[in-house]
Formats: sequence, structure tokens, C-alpha cells
Amino acid sequence: MRLIGTIVVIFIIAQLLGVYTGYMILNDITGNPYVSSFIVTSDAESPANAVLFMVYILIGAVVMIILIRKFGLHEIIFKILEFVLISVASSIVFYSLLRLVFDYEASMIAGILFGLSLASLKYFRPGFKNLAAIFATAGVGVILGISIGPLPVILFLILLSIYDYISVFKTKHMVEFADYIVEKELAFTVTSQAVVEGKERRIDLGTGDLIAPIILEVSLLAYMPAAVPFVFAGAVVSLGVFLFLVWKKKVVLPALPPLVFGMLLFLLLGMLLGFY
Repeated sequence: MRLIGTIVVIFIIAQLLGVYTGYMILNDITGNPYVSSFIVTSDAESPANAVLFMVYILIGAVVMIILIRKFGLHEIIFKILEFVLISVASSIVFYSLLRLVFDYEASMIAGILFGLSLASLKYFRPGFKNLAAIFATAGVGVILGISIGPLPVILFLILLSIYDYISVFKTKHMVEFADYIVEKELAFTVTSQAVVEGKERRIDLGTGDLIAPIILEVSLLAYMPAAVPFVFAGAVVSLGVFLFLVWKKKVVLPALPPLVFGMLLFLLLGMLLGFY
């Protein structure tokens, strides 16, 4: 249970950091041109955004499969991708933390430097993987959350859940990706390790499973803030149940379907209770 508890704590920290960062970015979005450039869509309410992002994910998956299976993808490519992702995404989170004290310009410069420092620390010290993953997932979740409205986000998460199911049980390429990422200790998962009954045991959760709830939570901040705690609670409860089942059955299962189901169930519950 300690392994499960560690992953849940990491998940909660990432969610809180993502919601906080989203709140700060939304406050600065009209006054800081640097922040407004984070928005990656022209029409946040368009359902086409959900389809477009899924197309990007599918293209990326196909490219990675080809590189791994046909060309024996070299580790350096993943390392470069990891460095860029951590430095860029975490700089947004550092910017938001620094904005409590400093102005736009100072926060931007320092945020970028901190982001580069965190990416460098992870590169030379793999033990900082979880820390880097938490900051990176919070930043990525915020970028997508401020760019898409709640309804397109929900559609996107449903499509993503279907893809997650297919990629684990049908094509199985997500299992292949996970094995490579875990072997190389890349910051595309968060990890909990402990000695259980004399054996080294670990649980890994993909960063995509941390990002998904943050996207919806940040999107709701701009439209329906009262719904955020319900989505947060639904994500945490469904993750706990999911991890317990994975631990007991000792199988690889896609996390997004139960996570998205839990979030939407609690979102509906809050609506039925009249909170929004």
C-alpha cells in the first residue's frame, strides 16, 4: 500500500501545482504577451480541437513506433525530447511561483533559467525523475487547459481514453513505449519503489495520466471554477481504485479510461447537487 500511497501523493501534488499554475496564468494572460503566447488554438470552444489534438497524438505514436521498431531508436533522441519538454513546461510553473514575488519580466527570465536547471539536473541525476515529471506535467496540462474549453476537453479526454485502451490491449504499442521509458528511467512516468516481502517492487504511472485531469481542471477554472474540486476528487478516487486493482492483479492496465470516467462522474455529481 505504501507504493500506491506514494503515487497518489505525487498525483495530488501535480494536480495542485497544475491548478495553481493555471490560476496564475489565466490572471496574467491578458497583461503579459509572453503568457498569451501559450494558447495553442484560435477557437477554444471548437470541438475540432479535440480531434486535432488526437491526430497529433496518433501521428506522434506512429513516428515513435517506426523509430523504435524499424530503426532502433537511439536513447539520445528520447533524452533530447525529455530535456526540451522538462525545460519548457516546467518554466511555466516556475514563472507562476515566482509571480508571487516578482514582476512579469523577472519571473519570465528566472522561470526559464529554473526550467533549464531542472532539465539539466534530471539529465545528470536520474533520481530527480519524479520531481521533473511533476513540474513538466503541470506545465503541459496548463498549456492545453487554457487553450481548450471544457466541452472540447471532455471530448478530447474520451477520445484519449479510447486510444489508451486500444494502445494497451489491441496494438500494445503503449506497453512497448512504457517498457522502454521505465528501462531508461525517463521522466515520462512517475515511479514508486519499495522492497515488499523481500522483493523489489515498483509502480509506474504515465505522465499523460497526470496531465489529463489538469487539462480539465484548468479549463474549468475559466468557465466553472466550482466544478474544479469535484473533478479533482473524482480523479484522485478513481486513481486510487485503479492502482489498487493493478497492484492486486499484477497486470498492465490503461489508467485513462477509469480516470476520465471518475472525473466525469464527479463532475456530473456536482452539477446534480447544484454546486454549479
